Amino acid sequence: MENINATDLFLKAVNKNHKFHEVVDIITRNSIGNMWLIGGFVYRNIAHKLYGSKPPETDMDFIIEKPLTNKIFPENWKQNINRYGNPKLIRDDGLEVDFVPLQNVHSINRRGLKPTIKNFLTGTPLTIQSIAYDVKYNKVIGSIGLKALSDKTVGINNIEQADIYAQKKNLSVNALIKAKASDLGFKPVLFKKIS
Repeated sequence: MENINATDLFLKAVNKNHKFHEVVDIITRNSIGNMWLIGGFVYRNIAHKLYGSKPPETDMDFIIEKPLTNKIFPENWKQNINRYGNPKLIRDDGLEVDFVPLQNVHSINRRGLKPTIKNFLTGTPLTIQSIAYDVKYNKVIGSIGLKALSDKTVGINNIEQADIYAQKKNLSVNALIKAKASDLGFKPVLFKKIS
């Protein structure tokens, strides 16, 4: 993706997205330190700008360094807890936002690693998911995810996490890869078990 500026593409995609700006403002007011928007909202917006693929759903997921103890949300938002015990915000119209403290990231804790964004990116199940928008520095990061976008492929980034993710969706790892690749119009890079 040397000739393509992923940050510019992402920012063009979200420039007039009022939901994005509202959510970033809420997360910023309720956390301390760095914060990163992760997952489908990032890579789908870039893929949409690059290839005309389906734009992302409205749900957004953030990793934050530290949440404030006393959180303040607008009236039309309520706080809930996601399946991992982390804060989930839900707006009256159904928009959902997970904000996960970096020290609570499952793949980092499972591997016994220091809580860093780099360690998050090495632990995502699929290559396309190894990408993040750094809110503080206004930049898209994640060389593995950027390469997957550039190559239009979806493959394994972390096999253990991919297996956990696939099981939650009641799929095999390769079925998960095929589904994600098909949804994006990308090529699946299937997992071959070494005997």
